[in-house]
Order: sequence, then C-alpha cells, then structure tokens
Amino acid sequence: MATKTTTKENIKETKEVKDIHELAFVEGKGWGVKRQSSDKVIKYFKTKVEATEYLVKVSDNQNTSVVIRLKNGKFQKFDNAMRALSYAKTSKD
Repeated sequence: MATKTTTKENIKETKEVKDIHELAFVEGKGWGVKRQSSDKVIKYFKTKVEATEYLVKVSDNQNTSVVIRLKNGKFQKFDNAMRALSYAKTSKD
C-alpha cells in the first residue's frame, strides 16, 4: 500500500501556483484575466492595457504575482502588477 507524504516543498509549489494571476489572449474574445490554476476566465477585455489595469487591481487586492501569456505563446512573469502595466503601456504586443 502506497502512502502519500507531504513535504514543505510540495506545499510551497502548490501555493505558488495558486498565487498567480494570468493574462492571456483568447482568439475571438480578447485579453482574459484568470487564476493560473483555473480554467475559468474572470473577465475579458478588448485591449491588453485595459486587461492589465484590471489585473493590477486584482493582483494588489489578493497579493498575487502576474504572468502574461503573449499572443505568440511566450510568457512574461512579473512579481509586481504595476511593472506589468508599465510594460504593457510601452510594448507593441
């Protein structure tokens, strides 16, 4: 009989996944904000800047990190949502 052991590393990894909000482009719907561990999108936006502004509010409110999935599939990870907003306002993606 196999037993399941829980280590601090496993708990930390699980916590890190739950503490990240993701911004991703969804074809036909726009930019969507969601928890990285969830399939459900919280809200859709027409522009990346609008979505990132909302992401700043959610991230600050829930004290989470931010990951942005670009249209080309690459990821950008930000520990601070304000940095993500600043980047979104200056980028062309």
